[in-house]
Amino acid sequence: MMGRSFRRPVGRARLFAFVACSLVLACRPPDIDPTIDGDRPTRRLVDPAGEFSTPFGAVRAVMALPDDRLVVSDPQENRIALIDYSKGTSTSLSRQGGGPREFRRPGGLYRGPRGGVLVFDQGLMRLLPIAAGGAVANSIGLPTGGIPGDWSTCGPDPLAFDSVGQTYEQQAYGRPFSSAAVVLRYRPGVKPDTVARLVAKQTKSIRVNRNGTGTYQDVLFSPEDGWLVAPDGWIALARAEPYHVEWVRPDGPSVVGPVIHHEPIPIPKAEKELIACGEGGPRGRSSVTLVLIGPGGPPPSQPANPTPIPVDELLFAKAKTPVNLRAGRWPLLDERGRIWVERSTRMGTTSSVFDVFDRTGALVDRVEIPAGLRLVGFDADWAYVARKDADDLEYLHRLALPQ
Repeated sequence: MMGRSFRRPVGRARLFAFVACSLVLACRPPDIDPTIDGDRPTRRLVDPAGEFSTPFGAVRAVMALPDDRLVVSDPQENRIALIDYSKGTSTSLSRQGGGPREFRRPGGLYRGPRGGVLVFDQGLMRLLPIAAGGAVANSIGLPTGGIPGDWSTCGPDPLAFDSVGQTYEQQAYGRPFSSAAVVLRYRPGVKPDTVARLVAKQTKSIRVNRNGTGTYQDVLFSPEDGWLVAPDGWIALARAEPYHVEWVRPDGPSVVGPVIHHEPIPIPKAEKELIACGEGGPRGRSSVTLVLIGPGGPPPSQPANPTPIPVDELLFAKAKTPVNLRAGRWPLLDERGRIWVERSTRMGTTSSVFDVFDRTGALVDRVEIPAGLRLVGFDADWAYVARKDADDLEYLHRLALPQ
C-alpha cells in the first residue's frame, strides 16, 4: 500500500512575513552610485580639540590666514577678532568708525589676494582687507553702490566677492515676485554682466493695493537655488530641482554635475502648525507699506514675539526642497574648494546634514554635524562651528574634517 503524502499548512504569521519580504525585495531600488546617492549614510564630525574659551555675540564667519590664525566676524558685538585657537588668544582688529582702516558693521568674510581676508562692511558697503600677516589695510570701495543696512547676523550678505577684484549680486528678474533671478558680476570699468540664472523662492500676493502696498506670502519649502563665489571667480550653483551642483567658470562652458538621487521629504501637519505659531522658522509673510522717514532715519526695530498665523493662511510646497536655505542658511566653501550644501531634513531631526561636492559637481561626502552647532567656516583641517549657550553667547568649536 502506497503511503500518503501530506503538505504541512503554513501559518498565517509565516505567510504574511513571506509576502511582506517579497514586496520589500520587489520594491527595493537598484544599487545607487555613491556619487549621486543623496540619501547615503552620513559621516558624523567629532570635536577632539575642545571649545575656544573666549565667547562671541554672534559668529558670522570664520576664515584662516596662512599662519593658521583665524579672522572672526562678529556683527552683534561689532567686532573683528584675530584668534589663535591652539593658544586660546584673541585680539581685536581695527575699530568702529568711518576711517580708511575702520569699519561700521562687519559681515561675511571672503578670501583676499595672497591668502588674506576681505571683510564685508555692511554699514559702509565696502571691503576691509586683512593681509596674510594679520595687518589691516585701507578699505576698498565697491562698484555696486547700494544702501547700507543691518542684515541678519548669520548671513548671507547681499553681495559676494572673489580675490581678483570682482563683485557679485543676486537680483530679481522679470515681473515683481517672480521666481526668476540672476547673478550679476561687477568688474572695474566694465558694464555689469549676467553670469548665472537662478530659481528664487516662490512668492504670491495675498492682497495688493493700487500703490503696490499689500501682503505677500512665500511658498514655504519651494525649490530655491543657492550660490557662492570661489576666490578664483568660479561660481557654484546648488540647483534645487533637479538637485545637482553646477560650476560657472569665468571663461568657458559650465561644469554640470550629475543629478543627485533623493527621496522627497514630506511636510507634516505638526510642522506646519509649528511654523504658523512662530516657533518653526521663518513664515515668509511680508507686508509692504509706504511710510515717511524723517531726517534721523527709521526708528530701530524692536524684537517681539511673533503673532500666530492660522496655518491655512500659509502656503507650503508639496515637499521640502533638498537645498535648505531657511533661516539664514546658505552654501559654504571649504579650503579644498568644495561646496557644502545643507540638506533639508525631516521634522524632529536635530543634527545638520551637508552634502559636499567637488569642482566636477560630484557628491564626494555626506557629513553630519551634531545638534546645537552651526557651521561658520573652515581651515585646511577643521570645520568651525558655533555653539550658543543659555545666555545667547556663542562659543567656537572645531570638528576634524574627514581626510
